Amino acid sequence: MPKWHVGSLEKIFRRSGLFRWPLKRHEKPMVRSGLQDPWRGNAAAGAIILANGIDWNNDAVDGNDFSWIRHLRAHSGGKARQQTRALISSWLDNNTSWHMQRWRPDVMGERLTNLAQNYGWYGESASEEFQASLARSMAVQARCLALDWRRMRTSDDRIKGLRGLAVAETALGASRGDLLSLLDLAIPVVRTLINEDGGHVSRMPDRHMVLLRQLVELRSAAAFAGVGIEERLDEIIRKMGSVGRMWRHGDGKMANFNGAGMINAAHVEEVLNRTGTSAKILQQAPQSGFLRFASGRTTLIIDTGAPAPRDASADFTLGFGTLSFEMSIGNTPLVVNAGQTAAEPNLRHLLCSTSAHSTISIDDQNSSDPESGRVAKISNVEVGPATGGILATASHDGYESSHGILHHRKLYLAAGGGNLRGSDELEYTGAPGEIPRHAILRFHLHNRVSAAMLGNGQVLMKIRGNKTGWLFKAAGGEVGLDNSVYFDAGIRHSCQQIVIRAPLSEIRTLGRHELKWAFRRSDS
Repeated sequence: MPKWHVGSLEKIFRRSGLFRWPLKRHEKPMVRSGLQDPWRGNAAAGAIILANGIDWNNDAVDGNDFSWIRHLRAHSGGKARQQTRALISSWLDNNTSWHMQRWRPDVMGERLTNLAQNYGWYGESASEEFQASLARSMAVQARCLALDWRRMRTSDDRIKGLRGLAVAETALGASRGDLLSLLDLAIPVVRTLINEDGGHVSRMPDRHMVLLRQLVELRSAAAFAGVGIEERLDEIIRKMGSVGRMWRHGDGKMANFNGAGMINAAHVEEVLNRTGTSAKILQQAPQSGFLRFASGRTTLIIDTGAPAPRDASADFTLGFGTLSFEMSIGNTPLVVNAGQTAAEPNLRHLLCSTSAHSTISIDDQNSSDPESGRVAKISNVEVGPATGGILATASHDGYESSHGILHHRKLYLAAGGGNLRGSDELEYTGAPGEIPRHAILRFHLHNRVSAAMLGNGQVLMKIRGNKTGWLFKAAGGEVGLDNSVYFDAGIRHSCQQIVIRAPLSEIRTLGRHELKWAFRRSDS
């Protein structure tokens, strides 16, 4: 589905002077330096751009958001500045007229933000002609953006546009009152995207971090314009920062729930460091549906929420990993979910399936199927101290309407973190539905983990670079190993998964079937 819509006749009008003329006001705008880009660039990427430039005649080039400026800034030096000015001038020469994709509000918001926040580096020492030309273009783009940001289909993209408008207007000399008016527009939109506990309503860590990054930029623009501490925005950023820390493992990477896995650890660290959030990490985000607890060097993060309602205007696939979990030992993940890739739509769909998460599935079906109206509801979510450790419990009914089965999961982490014991119980409720054939319980292992079957049916796991091994054992099904994949910042890695297969042919007679399992640290 297109991100926004402009009719055929309006496209023709927008390419004409009749559209551009009112955007070009008579005052001479100036860009103020002083805004700071809070994000690091990639010097190696900057070297490539310095050597090869950017072909603006190629519509496939993904450079119209101008994020490449910070890469040239990271490379540094006079030649990098000159290349930046030359590329900006070339783009301005080629884009005097409105363009459907290059002037799309979310893209324009990114472009104006990058131009304004890096102006002190590339623009302050430039010629007066360059400064005047850039200021005129930024003013025209900002006025167009003020007309168009509401046209974006998703609230996330509307915020991208509004954030860019606020940053651009600040750089062009907007008053404190102007910025407060823009914040009055932005805050209600942001609140539609954030649960009361601070998690993104999509329950997707990647979308959460992208929005949080934009709000940090919006807060910086407000402070530069003299608004001071904007309490509404500050509270949202603080809550979002707390949830962001909850999702992060010891290696700094986000847990791979609901299609996460595209943002690298360095970017996560950058954003969270600028939220002002205290070091305290949430144990539970009840509205967003996640638990986190730890003992010793072992950390568990669990998805205890129902899949988010599908926004018909959004271009993402829902994740169906209800009651899945991830487990890390110090800085190394042990049990993971498969993660996500930006390319290959069919693979993206597969990676959002229940089978791509560390949980149980029945008859190879997802635990939710919104197209048929089957969406898992969560119940009995509890976490707290238990004898000798910490116990978390939760249930979901995603398979009740399809198979008449409830899934109850218990996770017990012993003090010291050396023993994780789990139970996955399938309960037949008597409801009609398909007769279940089999259940498959999966534990996807991180690519730094190697696993081997032992003669007694247990699995021995070794974490690369770690002398201590882990043993896995289970009862209630047949244990085996299989291949899997793990995506880290969009890069595909081969890995393994522990698979437990259990026949369910007698569950309607017996009433339930339980799989018990354990991960235990082995010092041998």
